[in-house]
Amino acid sequence: MDSTSHARVRAPAQWRSALLAGIALRPIGIGSPNRLGWPDYDGRPALRWGTGPIAGVEAVAAVWDFTVHGGSFGEADAAGFAAAAAHAATIRRPLVSFLRSGGTRLQEGVAGLVGLPRVALALAALDEAGIGHVAVADQPTTGGVWVTIGSRSDLRCAVTGATVGFSGPRVVAAMTGTPPPADSHTATSAAAAGLVDAELDPEAVADWLHRALTALTPTTPTTPLEPTPLEPTPTSTPTRPTPIPVPAPPPPPVGGARTVEVARTGWEQVRRTRAAARPSGTELLHALLPDGVDLAGADPCVAARIGRLPAVRADQQPHPRVAAEAALAVVVALGAARGTAPGPDGYRLLSRAARLAGKLGGALITLVDTPGAASGPAAESAGIAAAIGDAMAAVLACPSPTVAIVHGEGGSGGALAAAVTDVLLMTPQSYFTALSPEGAAVTLRLPAEQAANAAGLRPTDLHRLGFADDLLPGTDAATITRAAITWCARLGTQDPDVRRRLRRARWSTELRNSL
Repeated sequence: MDSTSHARVRAPAQWRSALLAGIALRPIGIGSPNRLGWPDYDGRPALRWGTGPIAGVEAVAAVWDFTVHGGSFGEADAAGFAAAAAHAATIRRPLVSFLRSGGTRLQEGVAGLVGLPRVALALAALDEAGIGHVAVADQPTTGGVWVTIGSRSDLRCAVTGATVGFSGPRVVAAMTGTPPPADSHTATSAAAAGLVDAELDPEAVADWLHRALTALTPTTPTTPLEPTPLEPTPTSTPTRPTPIPVPAPPPPPVGGARTVEVARTGWEQVRRTRAAARPSGTELLHALLPDGVDLAGADPCVAARIGRLPAVRADQQPHPRVAAEAALAVVVALGAARGTAPGPDGYRLLSRAARLAGKLGGALITLVDTPGAASGPAAESAGIAAAIGDAMAAVLACPSPTVAIVHGEGGSGGALAAAVTDVLLMTPQSYFTALSPEGAAVTLRLPAEQAANAAGLRPTDLHRLGFADDLLPGTDAATITRAAITWCARLGTQDPDVRRRLRRARWSTELRNSL
């Protein structure tokens, strides 16, 4: 809590002063009243805020001064933070919280404590306005400031060496009788647990903030670069029945329609998918958002990133675009590496990504390559079923355009949670099935080969069934990037209400076709 006695905590770092050199912090206003009659208490706020460039990007900064009552958070601080958040929403620029606090201002008792719900409401209003919030956790960041501001920011980093956690180590020792291990409650442990998106040395904070703020800054409406649309697949079989017609796709290019090569049987398709040389989810994630910022999670099987999509030239090759003109996207790789089974933390990251895309109005792109979710006792006891269900609900509810690309294995509900999107695309080296062939073989008492052949799992099967909307001609990163950008641009031209109704209709009705 109040950390006034933290004599060993270092003084404000020069790196923070350099970052804030262009910020005109507002004068300190009236402090908090001394309601409890605390001896010699002056009620000065530890928080000041202002507007200006941070790492080259215009933003609103909320800055904690640890020399004022250990950076603790009281009534006046809550008022200042609420004002900063409201100003960020008004001028439509990201809010950056530079945290350095021991928690709630204990000299104010519950009057200081009730500043925390005030902060929560201010950030909820910022969410409703669609404005991003970044937090930098410096030494120390604990208590209610970490709970309501740091841990709930859209993007968050921690400075190497910082104490980060709900309770400071001394408070833990006092409350439990046992001090925490030396490697607990640190920036390193927070990063390992996926509680912060990055652990950074002080000199690396500016670059991370530049990329984070570039991604989160709303852009002025401009005439977008026109991506070259993909040609439709040669089949004319309709996909799903919907109450509202989908705009017709563009005609195929001169020279004939695209053909997609797939295996002759389902089992051959599964074996080819598992053995083929192709990019991993993480590689595709970085191809789509080369200058993005990672969203951290505790499950290495799932990776996520936010940033600006590249554009597409007339020759259909991705190329960098000026950041202010590029389209915002959040991309999730489920899974990050081939053959991996995501656990509950991985699906919680997918839920976070879907909510963030919806808040900021950026596209949600999911990259699906998993034989299914983790199914062992550890995953079960950690709530794998609820985590999958919550993630599926978050993707379905995301108000932004959503695109799923199945570029490898697609197994059961664990894969479907990331695929319930406006548009679902498949590559030649992919499949999707209700259960892995091995799992289906055990359930149906059939050989795995026979179960796969009867499952209708090939891309061409799934397109005929109306499950997949388009079949891509390749599995390389350039093809997948081009497809994602094209479909995001196409969906972005639709009326949002119409697009959301189409999605609800798509996933609330049965498949129309048969093999």
